[in-house]
Amino acid sequence: LWTLEAFNGLVWFPLIYAWLGARFRLGWFSLAALIVVCVMLVVGAAYWFLKWRAVGRSERLTGEGVRRAFRAARWLFRGMLALLGVLLAARIARGGASLAELVAGSGLTLLAVLEYVNYFHWQISYDSPSEIRYLLRHRRFKRATLVRDLEI
Repeated sequence: LWTLEAFNGLVWFPLIYAWLGARFRLGWFSLAALIVVCVMLVVGAAYWFLKWRAVGRSERLTGEGVRRAFRAARWLFRGMLALLGVLLAARIARGGASLAELVAGSGLTLLAVLEYVNYFHWQISYDSPSEIRYLLRHRRFKRATLVRDLEI
């Protein structure tokens, strides 16, 4: 999983954005939202890499330094999401933004919010039959794996 998260954050989303930017008028708001999404994906990749390594060594993912780093990331992302809300309001109030800029920026902001929730609150991605059965049986989301592992 860590390789997919890293690929998405470092390659796939920037390539899609560049392709869209070559076809539509995108601006600073959508670029800021892209950066937030990509940073979140890279941080998520770091978590999944550490988890993969710990499982391979038959260890638990622990360590106060790791906890502090992800706790700080959670606060940093809260600030980034709040800033994206302010930037969206400024972009709308200032006027002149293309529809593509607003759609791309708002879509990326929504993706950033969903990634934040998925990493730091509740698991919202269920892609195996056992996870789907859990969701149907319990009718609620699981706590995020990162939160369960690091107790943050």
